[in-house]
Amino acid sequence: MSREGERRRAALLRAVWGRARPLATLPPPEPGGPPQRPSFDEDGIRLPHGPAPARAADDRLAEASLAHIGAHLAHGVGRFAAGTLRPAQVALVSLIEDARVEALALRERPGLRRLWLPFHAAEPGILRTAPALMARLSRALLDPDADDPDAFVARGRTLFFADPAAWTDPGFSRRVGDRLGNDLGQMRVPFSPRSYLVEPAYRDDHAGLWEQAEREAASRTEPRPGDSAATARAAKAETQPEPTVRIWRYPEWDHRIRCARPDWASVHEEEPPASAAPPVPPDPHLDRTLRLLRRPRAIKLKRQLDGDDLDLAAAIDAIVPLRSGRRPEPRLYTRIQHRAVSVPVLLLMDASLSTADPAPGGGRLIDAAREIAQLLVDSLRRLHLPLAVMAFRSAGRHDVRATWIKRWTDSPDIAAERLAALEPGGSTRLGAALRHAGRALPPGPSLMLVLTDGEPSDIDIHDPAYLVADAREARSTLTRQGVVVLGLALAQAQLGALARICTPARCIVVRDDPHLWRRITHVF
Repeated sequence: MSREGERRRAALLRAVWGRARPLATLPPPEPGGPPQRPSFDEDGIRLPHGPAPARAADDRLAEASLAHIGAHLAHGVGRFAAGTLRPAQVALVSLIEDARVEALALRERPGLRRLWLPFHAAEPGILRTAPALMARLSRALLDPDADDPDAFVARGRTLFFADPAAWTDPGFSRRVGDRLGNDLGQMRVPFSPRSYLVEPAYRDDHAGLWEQAEREAASRTEPRPGDSAATARAAKAETQPEPTVRIWRYPEWDHRIRCARPDWASVHEEEPPASAAPPVPPDPHLDRTLRLLRRPRAIKLKRQLDGDDLDLAAAIDAIVPLRSGRRPEPRLYTRIQHRAVSVPVLLLMDASLSTADPAPGGGRLIDAAREIAQLLVDSLRRLHLPLAVMAFRSAGRHDVRATWIKRWTDSPDIAAERLAALEPGGSTRLGAALRHAGRALPPGPSLMLVLTDGEPSDIDIHDPAYLVADAREARSTLTRQGVVVLGLALAQAQLGALARICTPARCIVVRDDPHLWRRITHVF
């Protein structure tokens, strides 16, 4: 990147809007991948337009993006809550918000129209898809000379310009976008939130405009023209949020820009089903080795009648009654007492679809995971050591599912039925699962066992190193908090990625290691 061009980009944001935000350049998309759009949030601005060239004339697209994002920063009203909006309505509210902040910006800086208008290339034509109509509406709201005969575009212009004084109203974009979304729905033109791309190219991807719950709604499709009534009802039901106890938001580390994206992944907790469970024979070595998880802890007992050392605070307190002729408190010593403290253990189980693959010794990988989990539950119950078991799977960053097989306070008897009902499905977003499991650990030293078939993956990630780097960052955070994370690979073939996450010294292939439990306790 040209240093001069980098300084010019930062100076443009300060000069036009008096704002200073960290600027980052996104890596180029993969060959054949979808085009990228700028993005912004509380942490900074990310541009996909490549390194800044030395000549300003070669950097017009990035300058238009910075001017547009600056308009959001200057005239934005905070994040919108999606509520029950359909994906098409979310897109239209975002479009109106883009037009609103640009209209307010043009009142102060009319010259910005010359910067933005060349990128609005949508022309009236026979194509009447929802993205095409939205691109034509975007141009009509910026270009006073645009002449688009379409009734939908004309209605959008009428609603937008009916009361320019309302542009400063925080609810303006929501009201107009809602009405246009209803009109678009009645027109029954196709709209796919997965393939929708914001136009023109200088505008941001709208991720900074919405609370994160919006992304879940946008990931579900709407009924298409010609769907049956039953299919339409089913699709409508899918757009409603599923009943969960709570949704947790977690950051996610992006190794390409070397920073964490805040509130990037959403974790839902599911109630586990139950099924009849076959008995699992005990492991004769397990109880003996897990006893080592009782850690000795030195506790100083103060104000004792006798002990190893003088309690200075108690001795000072005794001076007053001594000088006044009264009898002082005789408890003037401290004593060190050693107690055994039980280390809590949390087993994090991968329940993704890949665990349905055959295991090296027969059966499926999920069967081996169930057996290991049941052995831990039975042994730790006999030893009265605290144990929790959580399974996880994912379907994109806003659909990470966590299932409590056994909470800390649950009876161990319930775990067997829940393990028997656990079936593979989804993908493996390990970083979000590690963060969610980590927040359930009590303060102090603890042990987390990650039982997985290996490499993290998810449906919205194409870079194989992305989720590995995020999981490694999540594991490092847990390590700094006193949590030992031990990786248990279900097969030798998947050990490589797990070793990069947990370090090679803290990874074990469970099916090939005859001294598994001894190694677990030794590593801890």
